[in-house]
Amino acid sequence: MKKALAVIGLSTAILCGGVHAEAAPGMFENVPLSDWSYEAINGLISTGHVTDYAEPIPQGRIMSRMEMSMVVDDAMQNLKAFTPAEQDTIQKLNKEYYYDIKKVRMLSKLDNADLDKPLSDPDSATLSAEEKAGIKKVAAFADKFSIDGYARLRNDHFLKDTTKTTRANMVHVQVNTTYKVNDDWQVHTDLGYRNSFSGFDETKSLSPGENATGTTMDTYVTGKMLDKALDLKIGKWNEWNIYGWGMDIDCDFSGVQLKYGKKDFKTFFTTGKMDLWDNGMGGTREDEEVTSLRFFYPFDKKNDINFGTSWSSAMASRYQATDQGRVFYYYTHAHHKFDNNWDLRAGIISSDAKRADTALAATKTKQPGRWLQVQYKGPDLQSPGTYGITADYRYEPALSWPTVTDWCGLNERFVRLGVSWVPAKNIMLDTFYTWAREIDTGAKDDLYRFQAQFFF
Repeated sequence: MKKALAVIGLSTAILCGGVHAEAAPGMFENVPLSDWSYEAINGLISTGHVTDYAEPIPQGRIMSRMEMSMVVDDAMQNLKAFTPAEQDTIQKLNKEYYYDIKKVRMLSKLDNADLDKPLSDPDSATLSAEEKAGIKKVAAFADKFSIDGYARLRNDHFLKDTTKTTRANMVHVQVNTTYKVNDDWQVHTDLGYRNSFSGFDETKSLSPGENATGTTMDTYVTGKMLDKALDLKIGKWNEWNIYGWGMDIDCDFSGVQLKYGKKDFKTFFTTGKMDLWDNGMGGTREDEEVTSLRFFYPFDKKNDINFGTSWSSAMASRYQATDQGRVFYYYTHAHHKFDNNWDLRAGIISSDAKRADTALAATKTKQPGRWLQVQYKGPDLQSPGTYGITADYRYEPALSWPTVTDWCGLNERFVRLGVSWVPAKNIMLDTFYTWAREIDTGAKDDLYRFQAQFFF
């Protein structure tokens, strides 16, 4: 009985540890060639103090997180031999690969365990080879199956010329699961639950809005092909990407996304249907057809550019003539990192949208959309006390901008000041105030937020 309890307890510890660790990528996942770890690792190896690694990692060789963690662990064992600056680098690497190192150590202990040596309990029996093999299978499953997510408390209010209204007053819990079929393919299921505290919209829904109660489920598959040069994503997922279409985009998407490129230059092709809230803002479409081609290139560690085109269904809520079928958008988004504290992003987008033949559409501006963001520092969920401050300017004409982004109202311009703070590990508090005006009428539509997020 004690032997069985020991095996069950150790198996549970491994499984639960693996689930918690997998808030980060799996240990067999490749580390991108552009990652800072390669340069840092080679710098440590060049000192001669990384015992089992005499030669630097060849340029262009892709390593898994497990391989990286083994090098970092080797350096950690000889930490005092390094200079203070090198020790600082090792500690940063140890933080990055912390859970991968723990898994490597656990598997190493199992491989090297002495079958004749009892466990910490003198009265317990030793583990047999079959029992050790079973524990290894549990550890392998823990690495294949991962869970992460967050719980969020959000309170948003609009302050208009006429009155104050609540945009969101809710709790949102999101649980994302991933099962790694093999080194190249994964199956994902993302489950969400929202509950409104406002009381004015408690209708349960399979697609709840900010002030509705209900559940969401997205299922999709990701994988790599063509000698890992082509990434595939197919199914239904929530697309949030600050690079999407030159600005951050937040929408539910169903379709296919391909990413090609072994080196720094990446090409993205996306096609399918998405919900851009047309029917919720005066239009009739529940889902918009979209085909997108975009490109990303980092010049160096401080500069990158994102540009491309997309073809999306014309939307009446954007004052676009729906008989034109699709609207052609084109955009550019650039990012510059001044130093460890300051970041600058800027973007521009326009379209060939035709105005709807209505009196209201005739009054709407058709100019390129613009975006400028300055960020100071940035919150780190693993480092309590860290914070970030952002200042944004957006000019989003409905005729030129395909989505309502970053909680900006339709056909608006705004200035926003936001602050995020990490009081404890994996907890973030954030707030912002937005001074917003309708572009053509000047109507006030300020928005402010208070939010607490808990990550796991």
